[in-house]
This record gives sequence, C-alpha cells and structure tokens, in this order.
Amino acid sequence: MAWDWAYPFMSLSTTCKSGDWRTFEIRAEGVADPGGDGWLYYAKPVGVELQDDEEYFASFKRIAQDLLQLEGVTNGLPVEYHGCGITRALIVEVARQHSVEIRSSRHRPSENETRTKAATAVWQGMVRDDLAFYDPTEDRFYYPRRH
Repeated sequence: MAWDWAYPFMSLSTTCKSGDWRTFEIRAEGVADPGGDGWLYYAKPVGVELQDDEEYFASFKRIAQDLLQLEGVTNGLPVEYHGCGITRALIVEVARQHSVEIRSSRHRPSENETRTKAATAVWQGMVRDDLAFYDPTEDRFYYPRRH
C-alpha cells in the first residue's frame, strides 16, 4: 500500500463542518514524470484504525519552477472525515513547503483536465476568504491570492 511507503510530511489539524476538531497524519511521495515531477499526498486521521484502502489522496504536478497544479483529490476516508478541510489546508502547506504557487485544474474533459464540483467548492471557499483568486480566462484558481 502506498501509505506504508510514503514519507511522513506533517500533522494537520482542522475543524470539520460538524464542528469536530480532527488531526490527520500527512505522508508524501515524490514521483518522476516526463511531463513534470509530482507529489502524492496521503492523509489518515491520527489514532483511528482504518482499512488499508481508506485514505485521502491528492496529487500535485510541477508545471513550472514556481508553480504546482493540484491534479486530483480522492477522499476515501469514512464519511465522518469528509468536509474537514483537508484539501484547503493541504494546498496552503504544499505551497509553503515547496515555495510555489498552486493552481487548480480546469474543467476541460476534452483536454484531459477535470475539476470536480467538490474541488471547485473548495477553491471558491478560498476565494471567498481572500486566500485565492479565480482567473476566468484560464478557468483556474490560484493560491496564494495575487495582490
């Protein structure tokens, strides 16, 4: 399982929509790709026994030296760990760790690029909180917000 081979990255504490405070262990794995190096991030709640396949997963791909793209997210954790802000917090921490800007995917399936409604909602929340911005010409969100 990928979790077992990934390196510890950080501990991340968030408040879920339910109001519960949760702490997640985040692990990371670098991957070489001809189209741009990437990083895979996994999250599991601390102190909770889960099945091997129950994990949160996010992938980021290097687009330029100072730019990573959030390629995809899958929250395979039990439902009580959905809506806990893992993606939002991870975007901030990955940007800080790599000293880069993070951009979203576009929703252009014909160009092999998709952005789900859930991902769009995360980014829209970051825009609402003045952390990110949306570029309608590119149909992409960016973190951090450019001033």
